[in-house]
Amino acid sequence: MSWRDHLRTRLLDIRPDSVCALDAAAQQLAGDVLPDTPVRTHDPLPESPCALALGIDALNGLDAQQAQHLISQTRLYVAPRILLVVPSGCVLDEAAFRALGFMLSASDAADGLRIHYYDLDTYKTVPDWLNARYWANPERWEP
Repeated sequence: MSWRDHLRTRLLDIRPDSVCALDAAAQQLAGDVLPDTPVRTHDPLPESPCALALGIDALNGLDAQQAQHLISQTRLYVAPRILLVVPSGCVLDEAAFRALGFMLSASDAADGLRIHYYDLDTYKTVPDWLNARYWANPERWEP
């Protein structure tokens, strides 16, 4: 499966209410795959958050600081889910994407591209210690 087919499949699986396109190629693909879904551009920032941000050529030509800034800005202000196509020459490596909370969705060795996905709801698993059985019991406390 090519990376474009994988993106189409992911978009159809997610079925977002709205899409923020981070570049012109993403705007074109989102418009083709989801014709009834509103597609907004990243510049200027949308007035209200979108359900998904899609980037195909968004990281091309950016240095590491600019790429991290774009991802952080998108994650905080634009959309709780991000789907990014990452070229092989990207300044951010696999470890950097993992550190930013992304999961590898697919890779296309023929084109040298990877697709990374971020979802605010599932990026971090809840640790075992974070449940009621480890919390303090104030009723058992004796002064």
